[in-house]
Amino acid sequence: MPGTILLRIGLFLSIAVAIGLIGYYTGTQRAPAPAPPVEAGHDEHEDEHGHDHGSGEVVELSDTAFNNLKIAVKTMRGETYVSPLTIPGEVTEIPGRSSFTVAAPVGGNIRSVNVDVGQLVHLSDTLFTLDIVDEPVLSAQIDLLDVLGQIDVTQAEINRLAPLAQAGAIAGKASLEFEYQKQKLQNRKDARVQELIARGLTQQQVSKVIEERKLIKQIDVLLSEVPRDLDSSNQDPASFVVETLDIHPGMTIDRGTSLARLADHRYLYIRGEAFEQDVPRLYELEANHVPIEVQFGHSHQDKDHRDFATRIAEIAYIDNHADEKTGTFHFYLRLKNEVAADSLLLDQSITRQWRFKPGQRVHLRLPMEQYEDQFVLPREALVEEGIETFVFQQVFGHVEPGMKEFQKVPVEVIHRDTNTVVISRDGDIRLGDSIVVTHAYQLYLEMLSSAGGGADSHHGHSH
Repeated sequence: MPGTILLRIGLFLSIAVAIGLIGYYTGTQRAPAPAPPVEAGHDEHEDEHGHDHGSGEVVELSDTAFNNLKIAVKTMRGETYVSPLTIPGEVTEIPGRSSFTVAAPVGGNIRSVNVDVGQLVHLSDTLFTLDIVDEPVLSAQIDLLDVLGQIDVTQAEINRLAPLAQAGAIAGKASLEFEYQKQKLQNRKDARVQELIARGLTQQQVSKVIEERKLIKQIDVLLSEVPRDLDSSNQDPASFVVETLDIHPGMTIDRGTSLARLADHRYLYIRGEAFEQDVPRLYELEANHVPIEVQFGHSHQDKDHRDFATRIAEIAYIDNHADEKTGTFHFYLRLKNEVAADSLLLDQSITRQWRFKPGQRVHLRLPMEQYEDQFVLPREALVEEGIETFVFQQVFGHVEPGMKEFQKVPVEVIHRDTNTVVISRDGDIRLGDSIVVTHAYQLYLEMLSSAGGGADSHHGHSH
C-alpha cells in the first residue's frame, strides 16, 4: 500500500514537470521583444521638415572640415529664371571704322619714323618725316613761286601807274591792262595751289610756300592730316594704336604707299552665329532692345579656375545673308571696349592694351524660356549618379556642437544649362530649406565613405 502511494506521487510530479517545460518553450517562442524607448514626437532620423533619412543618406562634417571645403549654402525661395540659349561668338573689328592705313601723301624718302608698333598716338602727333622727291610736286611748287613773282611785279607796276593816270599824264587804259594781267596771274596762282593740294600737300603746307616763298622739300605726316572715317557721334577721345609699320628710314616710296596701319578699338563688334530657328527670337530681342549677356573666358573650367568677364551688349544688326558653308545667320552686337593697361615703351612713349581684342572667342547667352517662382541653383549643387539626381540639404536640431549635418534629398530638374539648374517646387525641397550649392559631389563621396564603415568614421562623421 505505501508503495502504491509513492508510485502515484512520482507519476504526478513527472506530469507536472513535463507541463512546465512545454509552457516555458512555448512562451519563449511567442514573447515579443521589448521595444526601445522612443522620444515623443520625433524620430531619430527625421528632420524638422519631416524628411525621413537613414544613416546611409546623411553626412556629418565638423566645422573645420566645412570651412576647409568652403561649402556655401543657399536658402530656398521662389525665383524667376530666364533660360539662356548659349551660342558661340567672336570679337571683330567694325568694318571701315576700327582700323585705317596711313599712306604716303607724296613720293619721297623716309627721313624718320617717329612712332613704334603698339604705341598710342594722338591727333597732333607726327608719325613720319619725308624728303620730297616727287617731281610733279616740286615742279608745281616752282610754277607757283614763279607766278607769285610775276604777281608782285605786276602789282608794283600798277602802283606806279596809278598816280600818273589820276593826274592825266598817261591814259587810264595802260593801267587797266596791268589789272587784267594781274587777274590772269591770280588765276594761275589758284590753279597751282589746287594742283599742289591734289598732289598731296595740305592747305597749311601750300600756305607756307606762299608766305615764305620757298620750296617745301620735307614734310611731316601728322595723324590729324590722315584721311579716315571717324564716328562723329562718338564722344570718347580719339586713341589710336599703331598696329603695323610697313617702311623704314631711308626707304624710297611712291605716293600712296602704305606707311602704317592704325587701329581704333574703342568700339568693336561681337559676331554671333545663330541657326534659322533662332532668328525670330533675334528679331524680338533687337526690336525690344533686350541686352544679351556676353561671356569671355573658358566655360569648360570649374568655377574656382573660371575667369569669366561678363558684359552686356545689344544687337546692332542681323545679317541678311546666310553663311554659305555653315548655313548659320550672323548677327552683330556693339561692344564698348575697356583699357586693360597703359605702359611705357623703351623711348618712354605710351603703349595701350585693350581688354577685348578682335579674334577673341566668346559665348553669347540669349534669353529664351522663362521659369517663374521656382527653385534656382547653380549646376554645382546638383549630384547625378546613375539614375539618381539629388542635392544636399543642411539639417538642424539634432547634431553635436561643432558639427553640421547634411541630408541627401532627391529632386526633379525641370531645366538645366551650363551653369544653372531649376528645381521643381513640387518635390521634397521646401521654402526656407538650406541647400548646399558648392562641392556637393565631395559631400556625396564623403557620404559613401562614411556608409562603408571606415576606421575613422562613425555615423557619417568627418573630422
